[in-house]
Amino acid sequence: MVKALGDLPSNQDFSVVHFASEVAVADTLENANQAFKTIKTLKYTGGKTNLAGAIDACQSTLDDASLSDRKNLMLLLTDGYPSLPSGNPEGIATNAATKAKNKGTFIIPVFIEDPNSQNNQATNFLKNSISSDRSLFLADFTGLIALQETVFDQVTCQ
Repeated sequence: MVKALGDLPSNQDFSVVHFASEVAVADTLENANQAFKTIKTLKYTGGKTNLAGAIDACQSTLDDASLSDRKNLMLLLTDGYPSLPSGNPEGIATNAATKAKNKGTFIIPVFIEDPNSQNNQATNFLKNSISSDRSLFLADFTGLIALQETVFDQVTCQ
């Protein structure tokens, strides 16, 4: 996806945020080639889902850029329902998404689902509370590549 978007005839930069229980900005506003290299080094760590932390961390990279002439898009890939921070993870994630959207960021969630489990709670939450337009893309890890064209169309329309 990053490589395909990097081929578009427009100025764009990519930030990469890795999250599970912990959140880390792996790369900040780099070109597509550098972002792709960073993504290839990431390892699936498992753990809980700190969706609010991921949204806040990603938005902070966009806020720091101060590029008012660009559209900010956040492609959010997750395999879980918010479980961190403790207290009210759903409400905190919703607030983080609302703040990002109020700053003009368009959020596109992609839910990586386990075909052996029921994910209605997570998918409904992502569509209704996180997505900018109530769209949600679903895939399992093996089908993520097939989803690329559909998500690419959504991103380029923004």
